[in-house]
Amino acid sequence: MIKIKAIMLAAMITGSLMACAESVENVIVNIPVNEQNLNNFKWSVREASDAQGRSLADFSKNPNVQLQFKDGLLAVSGGCNNFSTSYQLDSQNSNISLGRVAGTMMSCTPELMAQDETIKKVIDNKKLHLGFINTENGGLNLMMKNKQGDHLLLVVPASYTMARNSYGPPRIVFWEIRNAKPCKPAQGEEFCPLVREITYDDQGNKIKKDKWSPLWVRIVGWEFNPRERQVLRLRMSMSHEGGGLPAVGLDKIIEREIVE
Repeated sequence: MIKIKAIMLAAMITGSLMACAESVENVIVNIPVNEQNLNNFKWSVREASDAQGRSLADFSKNPNVQLQFKDGLLAVSGGCNNFSTSYQLDSQNSNISLGRVAGTMMSCTPELMAQDETIKKVIDNKKLHLGFINTENGGLNLMMKNKQGDHLLLVVPASYTMARNSYGPPRIVFWEIRNAKPCKPAQGEEFCPLVREITYDDQGNKIKKDKWSPLWVRIVGWEFNPRERQVLRLRMSMSHEGGGLPAVGLDKIIEREIVE
């Protein structure tokens, strides 16, 4: 057993949010893309760019364009026209398959029409890769990228942004973490950490082990070692707002084992 000084909880994963093209390279691939994370918010369109990072439409003058995922339907509103399409989510590979877009046919200003056409160009009858990005203030953004390299950067409205003081009191959890074998790296990642929660009884005996899943959140004060299997004692705080990622900090490493 290795004793280390307890580390106080910090903010959620931090990162830089530059241009949309740069953001694609900063996607945090170990946050799970699942129905719950998609459905929690109405996502506002911040930027749209092509594979070379060139802007496809200007959304700065109309921040009300929103995408909402719910019950297999992706709805777009806030621009000139309202439209929608069906979707199927592949959570394991962070991909989403979209159907043909249908909607109203109103005529508006060229700026609004360009926004509509851009969103349709990216999503219409396409298969896209999804990835989450965390901002410096703890907010959560979503990148949608099609095969041609066109991508939308979606943001959670400011009213949903979770500040540090929005977390509740921490609770103690125990996670076992190891490297996946075989590992299928994505987005340039070298390793594939897996995690499962462990439950102990009052005598310190392991009484339950959950199923393995990809490590989906950063643990403050801890670095992943692919050559070790570790059991961590952690402090986890949930957001008062609900639906967001928790803040997780290392308390101590209680088991570690070298693996091949």
